[in-house]
Amino acid sequence: MYVLEPDNAWGRLNIIRERICRLGSYRYGVVLFAADHGISTEAISHYAPLKTGVLVEQHLQGRSPVSQLLKRLQRPELVVDVGVYDEIEATADLIECKIIPGSRHFIAQDGLSREEAIRALKCGGQIYQEKIGDNFDIIGVGELGVANTLCAAAIATAVTGLSPAQLVGRGSSNHKVIAQKTEIINRAFEHRFPDPADVVDILARCGGLEIAALSGFMVQCGIYGKMVMLDGYVTAVAALLATLIDQRVASCLIAPSLSDQRGHELILDRLGQKAALNLGINYGEGLAAALGLFLGEIMFQKY
Repeated sequence: MYVLEPDNAWGRLNIIRERICRLGSYRYGVVLFAADHGISTEAISHYAPLKTGVLVEQHLQGRSPVSQLLKRLQRPELVVDVGVYDEIEATADLIECKIIPGSRHFIAQDGLSREEAIRALKCGGQIYQEKIGDNFDIIGVGELGVANTLCAAAIATAVTGLSPAQLVGRGSSNHKVIAQKTEIINRAFEHRFPDPADVVDILARCGGLEIAALSGFMVQCGIYGKMVMLDGYVTAVAALLATLIDQRVASCLIAPSLSDQRGHELILDRLGQKAALNLGINYGEGLAAALGLFLGEIMFQKY
């Protein structure tokens, strides 16, 4: 095919184009992992504590922006319940893999037991084997979890050794909560000492069932060479954990956009990734991943 555009026509979008042009075909969808967090009772989110189920239902009913976009694109969206507090009515697009109904408040106690963290990691691997495998050439990942940007920042602190002040963002709330969230992590780490080389220990101390499942999912993507379109901060932190388990994960990642979360770029640097765009998206739930996949589809069709 004769291509009219010069090599530099796509600018920073070449970060996506150069990766997806290696694919033989372009079948894609988005998988979201959902769970609640006991730390959400600290009221640091725009959403009510332990109400991730409301977000899940919006997706299952096709009312979320991500669901509507994927419907227009005629691409599937799968939601995995790894630990939502509320019971969700079963649908064809909901995959039940609940470990416990939400991780625990990680100031008062460990967020998860080691066994629960391992089960969540295995859940992610199981979802890859049963639902993804050869059905997709590239897969977008996302998450649903009230207060999970705080949990992700705690995990990032444990892995990188950086100060929480460098890694805590506003999440779904406003910038006034950043100091509160930083203090929560500092208080937790006065009593909890995650081993930065032990993914299971980090997850047990900080919690995050959906983050654990995302990590386990991406480990399988690395093993099988499946391309992954990341979403925002939380998925980047999950990817960082996955690389501690298997370095092959890093070569499978695409970062479509920087989010409006402090620390996101720092984590992408640790992953050796550059974001194609800086849209400052503060939504999560797979929106940046879906947009990145759509842009990739346009570029794939042209080449």
